[in-house]
Amino acid sequence: MQRVQVQRTDTLRLLTTPELDDFLRRVGDATAKLINMENYRRRRLFFETGRIDYSWVSAWSRRFADYFEIYKLLGSANFAEACRLISDQWKSFLGLLRAAKEGKLEPWQKVRPPGYRKDRDGQRVPIVVVRSDNYRIDLERKVIRLGYWNVSIPFTGKPRWLTRPGAKQGRLIIVYDPVKKRWYARISVEVTLERKLGGGLKAGIDLGRERLIALVTEPVNEKGEGVALLYRGGPLKSDYFYFERKIAEVDKMLSDPKLEEADRCVLKEVRRRFYERRKRRRDQVFANAAAHLVGVCEELGVAVLLLGYPRGVAQDKPGKGNTNMWSYRRLERRIAVAAENRGIPAFEISENNTSKVCARHGCEVVRGPRGLVRCPYGHTMHADVNAAMNILARGGGRVPVRVRVLSFIPTASGVIAVNEKKSSNPA
Repeated sequence: MQRVQVQRTDTLRLLTTPELDDFLRRVGDATAKLINMENYRRRRLFFETGRIDYSWVSAWSRRFADYFEIYKLLGSANFAEACRLISDQWKSFLGLLRAAKEGKLEPWQKVRPPGYRKDRDGQRVPIVVVRSDNYRIDLERKVIRLGYWNVSIPFTGKPRWLTRPGAKQGRLIIVYDPVKKRWYARISVEVTLERKLGGGLKAGIDLGRERLIALVTEPVNEKGEGVALLYRGGPLKSDYFYFERKIAEVDKMLSDPKLEEADRCVLKEVRRRFYERRKRRRDQVFANAAAHLVGVCEELGVAVLLLGYPRGVAQDKPGKGNTNMWSYRRLERRIAVAAENRGIPAFEISENNTSKVCARHGCEVVRGPRGLVRCPYGHTMHADVNAAMNILARGGGRVPVRVRVLSFIPTASGVIAVNEKKSSNPA
């Protein structure tokens, strides 16, 4: 076992009163104003001179001049923590610029400097930043105590990471969800995880559209038989097209020039809710699929995951099939984090041409109907299973002779198992 230090986040819903809501809005608006003013100064510096100011001290040094009223409201510790948050964002921007210069980013990944905390209407979005030593969490009473302001805020939910032995709490960020009209506390926690070293199987993962996830393990028995897990993308597509239709209906009503301004504001809010609901359902499908997949991998004895990322798939093609719709990077990150939480390391593997080459013989295959590929040596296999096998081989894994296919349907409410099937892959 190898011990690794990682950062995790606990999210708690705050139970506010009108008085607490007013307090959070005042403090949150002041912090958002500080972030916007400081980012405006740094963006001008970057665009005019090319220099990047990523120091938190440069904002701290203005506490008695430009930001004195904000400094008094936030207090010394929390003002400094907000300055560090700004600094972290610009350090991340600098790191992305270097990665782009070294060719480590995709061509479609555009690096932009940190922006402003504003919504679509130009209103500031509140955020409260609290330093790690300036708040305390009472798990018995379910209360967050903010030290500088001497305010107690009740919450609901149970922290997952803060209760682990040896966990160290970090920065507290309180944000407001305008769609749900609720406040949430996000607690950064440093925890120690144990990572498995050797002694287990490797598994290759291919991400796609019709099959959201296709996983193939190394042989699990002496017969050379492996296990394939297929997660269908049908529910994700259904959600997307459903909300697309709803959003189109709202857009059609908004195009009416006779529409009253008050009704226009209501319809814009409805449209924003549809966008948020679509995003939340997609993220929940990803979360359920990742958790289920890692759980099955743990039962099978998988010790290493090899994630193939669909680079450049339909990036230049508009429409419903591009990666902006499916957010493969978000799904990949979700799987990697879920695996790491169970002690299974995940590594990214290039998946270029993995669907065009036979995993058994290395020759070019012919793509047929219903997602099947045909090898010149006479065998047929599911294209996504073949791609997952190629990813497994590229990561140094052993390709199984046969696979037992387990099929699942991930939804926003859970994962549904489909009848098992058997698929041959003769040499």
